[in-house]
Amino acid sequence: MSICFCSILKPSFLNRKFGWTQHHETDPLKLSFNRKSFSLSSSFKAIHAEGVGVVYPDDTVSERTSPLEDSEPHGAAVNGVVGTSAEESRTEIKSKKFENVEEIDKDNRFKLRNGREVLEEKAYIVGLERKGDTHGSSFSIEDSLGELTQLADTAGLLVVGSTYQKLASPNPRTYIGSGKVGEIKSAIHALDVETVIFDDELSPGQLRNLEKIFGGDVRVCDRTALILDIFNQRAATREASLQVSLAQMEYQLPRLTRMWTHLERQSGGQVKGMGEKQIEVDKRILRDQIGALKKEIESVRKHREQYRNRRSAVPVPVVSLVGYTNAGKSTLLNRLTGADVLAEDKLFATLDPTTRRMKSGKEFLLTDTVGFIQKLPTTLVAAFRATLEEIAESSLIVHVVDISHPLAEQQIEAVDKVLAQLDTSSIPKLMVWNKVDNTRDPEKIKNEAKEKGDVVCISALTGEGLDDFCDAVQDELRDMMVWVEALIPFDKGELLSTIHQVGMVEKIEYVENGALVRAHVPLRFARLLTPMRQTMASYKPIFSLVALAFLSCSLSEAFHGSGFGHGPGSYSGLTPEYYMFSCPQANEIIMSVLEDAIAKDSRMAASLLRLHFHDCFVQGCDASVLLDDSTTIVSEKNAGPNKNSIRGLEVIDEIKAKLEEVCPHTVSCADILALTARDSIVLSGGPHWEVPLGRKDSRTASLSKSNSDIPAPNSTIQTIINQFIRQGLDIEDVVALSGGHTIGVARCVAFRQRLYNQNGNNERDETLEINYYNDLKTVCPKVGGDNNISPLDFSSPVKFDNNYFKLILLGKGLLNSDEVLLTGNVRKTMELVRIYAENEAIFFFQFAKSMVKMGNINPLLGSNGEVRKNCRRLN
Repeated sequence: MSICFCSILKPSFLNRKFGWTQHHETDPLKLSFNRKSFSLSSSFKAIHAEGVGVVYPDDTVSERTSPLEDSEPHGAAVNGVVGTSAEESRTEIKSKKFENVEEIDKDNRFKLRNGREVLEEKAYIVGLERKGDTHGSSFSIEDSLGELTQLADTAGLLVVGSTYQKLASPNPRTYIGSGKVGEIKSAIHALDVETVIFDDELSPGQLRNLEKIFGGDVRVCDRTALILDIFNQRAATREASLQVSLAQMEYQLPRLTRMWTHLERQSGGQVKGMGEKQIEVDKRILRDQIGALKKEIESVRKHREQYRNRRSAVPVPVVSLVGYTNAGKSTLLNRLTGADVLAEDKLFATLDPTTRRMKSGKEFLLTDTVGFIQKLPTTLVAAFRATLEEIAESSLIVHVVDISHPLAEQQIEAVDKVLAQLDTSSIPKLMVWNKVDNTRDPEKIKNEAKEKGDVVCISALTGEGLDDFCDAVQDELRDMMVWVEALIPFDKGELLSTIHQVGMVEKIEYVENGALVRAHVPLRFARLLTPMRQTMASYKPIFSLVALAFLSCSLSEAFHGSGFGHGPGSYSGLTPEYYMFSCPQANEIIMSVLEDAIAKDSRMAASLLRLHFHDCFVQGCDASVLLDDSTTIVSEKNAGPNKNSIRGLEVIDEIKAKLEEVCPHTVSCADILALTARDSIVLSGGPHWEVPLGRKDSRTASLSKSNSDIPAPNSTIQTIINQFIRQGLDIEDVVALSGGHTIGVARCVAFRQRLYNQNGNNERDETLEINYYNDLKTVCPKVGGDNNISPLDFSSPVKFDNNYFKLILLGKGLLNSDEVLLTGNVRKTMELVRIYAENEAIFFFQFAKSMVKMGNINPLLGSNGEVRKNCRRLN
């Protein structure tokens, strides 16, 4: 093993194994190895002494002597033997050293790993199985120890034995019981073990106690330290070296122990008193280096962000390959792009993300990422944040699975847990089963994939199934694109060229003012085309006869009727031209703020739509939801459906502030809510409609109505219909407005009941598709995790489309209020779900019409309200 980072080594042991020498310098920590086979980056050198792995910037490697050679008095304990002189100890150590060299030559234990010659030390691995643990790892103890053996082999160790113990909880002193400790000590002597590795992270106290029990010649380390050591060996770039060094230091900081007792304290002279302890000096040095490394890594992160921004300027989709370590991601990248990334049958062969352009019908970028593993150290996840941000910024995540591995299901679960930490729930995912050719029955595996419907089978090594993979990626990317009809002026020909490059053009028609383009384009690019896109009023979808039977409406009735709605919420005082002369810049200001806000946070579009909905269903569309608590107001923000839930208030504040600068005391907060809801839909790829304007803001709020009138996520279909009817809306509006859930997320607390106790019998909701149900359980546990989120439409969570209805048909509606549109035994809602799933244009049409109707629920006109200067408080 190439100077195992995980060791808790004593100076005497280091002296025997690596032959240290010492220079008399003021800083006793500046030590380095003189072993020729040990290689370090030019910027950093690591030391390992009694639990310390301190990294120093130093470009030279010098020979030093052990402090024991100069400082230990005659008769002191040296290497565990009392009454032996320092000279005798050196002679004994030297003879042992040469004996070991002879053994190494005899056993041929030197191996070439990662371009360096390392000693393949003998290791013994230890695990712990917790009795009755139902919330732990899905890996069995045997499987986990088998994986630990692979990790040890990757690090350059030879595993000669293993054991495990069943306990209710770990022993706080030694992790395992005293009897098992004695058994391991006997095995160490019998097998000549040099390193003992534990399968879980040990506390600093447990490490020290075990090291004392096993003796100074035996290294003790845990799974975390072993993984960090592997990363240290395989770090090939400056970025990877920085990130690994940071993770190592943060791991070592709480594990520092005294290195030399003669330097226990510093002193400032006879009258100064005792100075600080050496351990405090060591920790301060380490903290300083951690701070310096974090600054360097932050500069690397900003550098990567600049590259991502450049890619965003030309919106070519980025596809990230993620998966368990050794699943075949690098091999797949090499096969598809011709990249020369290291691909070995080893754990953690790749640390650095590599992005390459590929062409398969249309262009997209493919990014290889570091592999995941169960019990992945949290320090490593934090240190590799700059690398893992590549995943969070991608357009599509391809989860590569080694389907030939006997623990494929457990590996999938481990990867999903890490992805949950990275907040990737809003990014579409494609499952790929790799190494199909290595399974016992490839045809059976392929048939299982077909039954699932959303899985692609490939062999990255042989190239089998790669065409199907590319087609599946293209289909996923097409689903993420937005259908647009845009009139491109002749003087903007470069936009037309870009549409051909990044989009899928269906038809181009040249008219008097430019080129009328009908195409699917990426969502970010669709936002750039917003000023040129055709409005919903000019869009004439072709309705089927079945649809016409259910949609009792017309375009003129929806957009040009005098009432803009039906029932008690109809008022003729609202008009889209209300601010034509008083504030003509209103629409432009609102759109500019929204573009920036949604670009920074794609979830913001759904949040602003929901804010408008939660406002209108209480006292009508009067901006009462925006009011803060005051002496006269009890804020609706404290209601159950709103508390710790509604978002986007700061966006409304920014819009209002800019409007007040341009046209003070003119545009009401209620109209701002209506316009931001519409524009958020447009920026997400949805329909455009004319918003009737002229509302005033209320001087009151209603906490009680907020708690009672906003439909709950677990409502029955009849409850939902009744709540809509009370607002002057009908069943068509129920289904169409529910389609707003095609963007956005929901918290675990909103759908936990469906997973664990739907009917009060501690059983799941049977209408949930089983695989979707299993996925949701990883996000939403039975206890805890209330604020964990899951997308309402996991197939295209930030794109406004009709996939929400397609998922309901598959039993994959997230909330009970979603799925009951199909399973609630109301014929009209069931039929509308099917119609909207089949025809996106019909859904867009009805959604726009229903939004106009909802926006006209009890608006305040004239002197019945006010125009607030600040949306959060009364004038």
